[in-house]
Amino acid sequence: RIATVEGENATVSRSIGRRHSFHGKGLPAATKPEGDHSTNYDHWTIDLSYHANPVASKPEQLPYFRAGSARNSFGKKDEEGIIPGSTSIIGGGVLWSARGNQDDNTHLDLIVVTTTSVIVYNMNIAKKQLVKTQVFPHDDLAASFWYESMTRTLVIGSYKSNASQSGGSDDDEHQKSQASFSTPFPIDEIEYQQDESNKSTSFPSAVMAMKTLFFSEDSPMVETLPTFAVGTLREVAAQEEDEGHELTLSLESFDFPPTKLEKIQQKEHSESAVVLPTEIFLVNLYGSVYCVELGSLGSGQGVGLTKLDREAGCIHVRHQKFEALKGHKIDVESTISVGVLDNLLCIFSKKDDTTYFLDVADIFSDDQRVFRESIERFEPDIHDENLSFLAPQYFLDTSGQGLLYRVVLSLPLLLQSAPPTACIIPFLLRRNAPKATIRSHIMGRFSTLIETRDMSSLRKWIGVIVDQYSKSDVALKFDFESTVTLLSKSSLISLGDVKDADDITAMDHIMVPASCGKVLTQTEMLQMILLPRAMLAIKKGDPRTLRFISSLSVHYFVELERRFMTPSVALQCLVVALLWRTGENAELTSFLSARQSQWTITRRRRQMNLPTANRMYFDNPGAIPYAETLFLIAKEEFVDKASVHCAPSTARQLISYATIILVGCGATSLAVKHLLSAGQLNDAINVCSKKIRPNKGVEDTIFAEGTKSKDFFHAAISNARKQSSVSERCKSFYHLYCFLQQWDSSAFTLDSRKIRLSRRRASNEHNYRRRSFLAAEDSDTIVVEQSVLAHECPRFPDELFGGKDSACCQKLRAMFGYRSHPYSPDQIRRSSSFR
Repeated sequence: RIATVEGENATVSRSIGRRHSFHGKGLPAATKPEGDHSTNYDHWTIDLSYHANPVASKPEQLPYFRAGSARNSFGKKDEEGIIPGSTSIIGGGVLWSARGNQDDNTHLDLIVVTTTSVIVYNMNIAKKQLVKTQVFPHDDLAASFWYESMTRTLVIGSYKSNASQSGGSDDDEHQKSQASFSTPFPIDEIEYQQDESNKSTSFPSAVMAMKTLFFSEDSPMVETLPTFAVGTLREVAAQEEDEGHELTLSLESFDFPPTKLEKIQQKEHSESAVVLPTEIFLVNLYGSVYCVELGSLGSGQGVGLTKLDREAGCIHVRHQKFEALKGHKIDVESTISVGVLDNLLCIFSKKDDTTYFLDVADIFSDDQRVFRESIERFEPDIHDENLSFLAPQYFLDTSGQGLLYRVVLSLPLLLQSAPPTACIIPFLLRRNAPKATIRSHIMGRFSTLIETRDMSSLRKWIGVIVDQYSKSDVALKFDFESTVTLLSKSSLISLGDVKDADDITAMDHIMVPASCGKVLTQTEMLQMILLPRAMLAIKKGDPRTLRFISSLSVHYFVELERRFMTPSVALQCLVVALLWRTGENAELTSFLSARQSQWTITRRRRQMNLPTANRMYFDNPGAIPYAETLFLIAKEEFVDKASVHCAPSTARQLISYATIILVGCGATSLAVKHLLSAGQLNDAINVCSKKIRPNKGVEDTIFAEGTKSKDFFHAAISNARKQSSVSERCKSFYHLYCFLQQWDSSAFTLDSRKIRLSRRRASNEHNYRRRSFLAAEDSDTIVVEQSVLAHECPRFPDELFGGKDSACCQKLRAMFGYRSHPYSPDQIRRSSSFR
């Protein structure tokens, strides 16, 4: 009951009686004149046999409290929380708590935990004073306490009678029930079901009431939580133990009344299930404090977890069924220890040489899809008899020189014990390991399910991933802005990154910011899972796997939109590319139509100033590159065994979809260019007629590259080669002529340019190609007057209109400014670029 406190400048330290000696960190040293060898002390004594006020003293002699002296006279305020003669300090119940920052750490709090109260003393270093500041009395005598130093959390446990204990109805028993906890505590979830076959059960005679104190880092304020109880859900099977029968026979030999005998039997038997202080632990997980009770359910097959929520001022309780603890009795000689590794609750059992890992973040999650069971690892090496566990993560070798080992978590070994279908993606993302290591493990687990084509488990995983992703605004913003660079890979056109069929990790990764480390972004889903697996399927010519990845990508896309999140342009592009390569005409057409309908609805809601969570295509910074990539997909000619060609109508709808995006983003010239390159002449003419109106009065109008008259002419020739009748070709060229008259009339202006002709007439193209380059000297240069368009496109497709002698061909040549001359086009080597 006696504690003494002295400054760190003390040079003599001797134990006197039952005194506890403490050195105050940071206390100023007493000044001494030079040559003075006397000892100065900052020393106080607290003797709880009399009262709790500290008394200045010397280390050589404790202050003497004589009966009737002034030191024994104290008022009711001084008696608060103290019962002279009964109050005593619980073993180890002297704690230090510094207040203030490192630069101005002027206050130290001395916390003394006693059987009747918690007494707080403040040590003012500047004034060299130790003063009692606060007292927190207990409702009942304290049996034990637990302290978590990182969060400065103190929990005191006191035994109380159990209201759920059956038996007895006299006045004494009634009074005990009234003094006990008669109201249930809030329990969010209990993963335990009572065995119906065990019809005769009783409850322990006492539970432990837990009182919580939170000490502050910068102020003397102490916060509290509502008192909660542990040990309330334990049961005792009265007919399962032989000791119960022996106890009954021994008690019947005494002359007890039947009612009293029944009470004694029940009390003695129920005490075997009363929670012990050695079964309770206080741990810090993810920055929050948890009270852990081992053997909390039934006959010991459970772990009780109570989260002490300081911010909300309440507790959250979960009970996890844990068969490994059944039959264990946690005492001083127990083989069960509790520790913390990488924010995982670790239960070390020497009895079966096994370590059990629990993640409280999953246990307290309301999502039923995540994995909540314990992960078991058989590890006989760390459960050696010579190794003694020291919380939270150390082992002491008691043999030899007493080496101390720090235990670290091996993630690869831990994952070997996790079921392959268990959804532990959030579990992995929370681990304190290199990001590359975590991502590789996630990719490996996804690959396992993809190879077995377990779509049911993958759907569950993606649902969990998207739910957590939706809560990260940083990840949403990152994906919205940074996935444009993945468009070339998402198109699945170039497979140069996958050099080998077994090399699916040869992707150039985009660095994800550390702030997104707790979620799986769209960028990572693409880089680690969807893109490599799709490329691998194409490389191996595996159409079944390619269709599976297509279904998985579509499901991921739908899950994002269901939660009103915008899928990245790279993900949209991958979905289109996969549907295109798998020949899913109906699904691709429905997908494109649905996207266009969504844009129409969004546009109308914006026009009416109505709220909407959807985005328009022009809101996305990667919309233009995305549309250009769609044109490339529509024009792609693939020959791999895994891909199936879509119908031409689907290609036209895809081109129309990409055109809408480009025109909506203001890139009309770019849309015309891609339409012409795709052979969609009429669509390009329609876009130009509606959206682009060049100034006819200016002769030097500059047209964008790919939208000049010659580009339209080349597209018309390409389309004419695909048409079967001469009449259709004539209509197409006449339509082009009418358009160019309005679009670029300068293309029909006559212009005289020099051209070089060969003197020899080649009998055929084969002989012409065999000529030596020296024959270029044997040529003539003449001046030919024809339209600018004819100079830029010197070869008119006479063969498409019945030959150059046909009336139709001559009419079209005249319309487009081609002048007849006696030289074969094969003789024209080069058109001069000057007049």
